[in-house]
Amino acid sequence: MGAVWVGFGMKRRRSRVVFTGQSGLAKTRAEGRYDIRRGAEGYAPIIGAFGVLAVPAIVVLFTVPRPRGAAPLVSLAAGLLIVAMTASIASAIGMAAIGAEQDATANLVPAVMFLAVAVAVSLVAVLAAFEVLAAIYLRDSTKLFAVITGVAGLAGTFFTALSIADSWHTGPSDAEEKARWQKTQWIQTQQQADQRTLRVTAVSAAPVGTGVVLRIAGVHAMVTPALATWLVVVSFSLAMAAVGRGAFRTRHPVDGPQRGLRRREAYGTTLAISLYALVMMIFLP
Repeated sequence: MGAVWVGFGMKRRRSRVVFTGQSGLAKTRAEGRYDIRRGAEGYAPIIGAFGVLAVPAIVVLFTVPRPRGAAPLVSLAAGLLIVAMTASIASAIGMAAIGAEQDATANLVPAVMFLAVAVAVSLVAVLAAFEVLAAIYLRDSTKLFAVITGVAGLAGTFFTALSIADSWHTGPSDAEEKARWQKTQWIQTQQQADQRTLRVTAVSAAPVGTGVVLRIAGVHAMVTPALATWLVVVSFSLAMAAVGRGAFRTRHPVDGPQRGLRRREAYGTTLAISLYALVMMIFLP
């Protein structure tokens, strides 16, 4: 039994033995694939609930007395939590829309990958907010919280890249048309999908991995009020841009072939998450 990568998870693919011809030779054929529509539908309420959980933390930040001189850090933590809430709810709506799709068209995989950027930003932003709070109340634990934030960014790139693995089976429903169409795509076979999943994962892990190493070594910048504002603005802009691009990517061509996953989309989405996590590693207090 061989393992098969799937978007936002892993599953096992079973083998089926088929006997063909008079010779009775056995031919093994792999079965099973990931339906990204059902995955998006299942993850939508989880993602939305995650964003809602940030609301109590935001309320607490505005009501609990803060230490003297901690105003920029409190503003940064509150801003990151608000970004996390907004990104989660917006991406959950996008995932639910993909779950309502009737056909597994080729554009759905890149659409999910763009939405996954917003999901990853939400996750990293929440953990980064806790790191900022640790800088206020638990100074000795800031490095630990920062590394946890970086590992979350690494997980975000990993799970987003997994969507590539089963992109090969999407496309036109007609077998002959799909055979001609696949020859024009970046992902043409299952073997290519698996290989490029690993390649994209390795490349996208490099920036955030570097950030984690730098943070462990104690390399980071000092937070100023202007820097705190820019971190929140960048986080919000990246999340909303990813949601917007994902929504437009769900459009189906009125006349013309389907547009499957492209190289720049695969690398662009995963590297966006990784670079965002790297920025957080450097500029968190």
